[in-house]
Amino acid sequence: MCEDFITFLLKLPEDCKSFIADDCLIFQLPRQHHDCPACGSQHTYVDRYRKQTLTGIPDTKLTYIYKNRRYRCQECGKTFSENRNFIDTYQRMPRSVIESIVHAHGELISAAQIARRHDISSKTVMRHFASEAGQEESTTLNSVISMDEFCGNVGAKYQVVINDLRSRRCCNVIDDRCAVTIYNKLLEYPECERENVAMVSIDLSPFFHKLVEECFPNAVIAADKFHAVRLANNALDSIRKEVQSGLPSSDKKWFRNSRHILLGREPKLNLVERSKLTKIFSFSEKLRIAHALKEEYYRLFDSCDRKKFKERLRNFREHVLASNITAFVRVLKTTEQWKEEIWNGIRTGYNNGFTEGCNNTIKVLKRVCYGFRNFKNFRRRVLYILNNEERKARRTK
Repeated sequence: MCEDFITFLLKLPEDCKSFIADDCLIFQLPRQHHDCPACGSQHTYVDRYRKQTLTGIPDTKLTYIYKNRRYRCQECGKTFSENRNFIDTYQRMPRSVIESIVHAHGELISAAQIARRHDISSKTVMRHFASEAGQEESTTLNSVISMDEFCGNVGAKYQVVINDLRSRRCCNVIDDRCAVTIYNKLLEYPECERENVAMVSIDLSPFFHKLVEECFPNAVIAADKFHAVRLANNALDSIRKEVQSGLPSSDKKWFRNSRHILLGREPKLNLVERSKLTKIFSFSEKLRIAHALKEEYYRLFDSCDRKKFKERLRNFREHVLASNITAFVRVLKTTEQWKEEIWNGIRTGYNNGFTEGCNNTIKVLKRVCYGFRNFKNFRRRVLYILNNEERKARRTK
């Protein structure tokens, strides 16, 4: 990080800066000897001054004019500018200002808001960000990754994000969820990198399951706990709606906020919630059985070893078949299809929690920026904000 421009000005000698108007400051650097950069001659002199009006300096109403010395070599006749560390060649914006513009992209704000802060155009902001922080997808893969789709609406309707679960960073954002695009993007990784992947965490998607099997031959698949638990939650909630819709208006008052109570873990409910739960069950025996099945399904994820997991799954299967509740029969069928992947998630503790958080950050970014039209700009911004070290430190804290 280079020195702040205002701090740089304050350190200049007083005879190097002066106000030519109430809102206009002109300054120059202390004069130093410069050798000719073309021929190396020491015989140089000040040829002329070139005034540059600086732009992009935030939180000020002053106009800053820099008197840039141009030197001429007596030997070869070449002209050149003096050494100035605070600004780059062909720029009217100090280096510290450009760095602050790039740094601001690590927050959930739009390019237009950054532009207003620096009194420049949005295109200028995006141009500096693209040149200074042009991140591309990582060419390496860690041993534990996760994959998930999100609604991007930048070109295709859905995009895919690949995250490193060990270092908690975003590796890549794929521009389309279609099979051909994802396969081509994954196969661009070297074969040794794909063989190095030991585990991939995904939701309960057959498409991603097949994708992992074909592209990561040595990887074990872990099913995300949240998506598995949601199966039982959705099944119970569908039965609640069915029971609630068939009640008279006088009894529906007991189902107010009932969803929160029914979906919560029963041991964590207080006395008031437990008494309300008992009242709810008095309206439907089916709802009581469904709630018991939901609690039993939750206990699958508390299993400490594979033997206990298989035993609890077997008991859950018997109780579901005995109840003959269609919604939970579907839950049982899906669970048995994914039982190995679900156990891998329980055994290792890896899930898509970090990835879902990244998806939420992307969703907020799209909203504050009113969407994106160019996918390269969108991916560059997503990679920068998800891998921003300051945000990661605050999130960890």
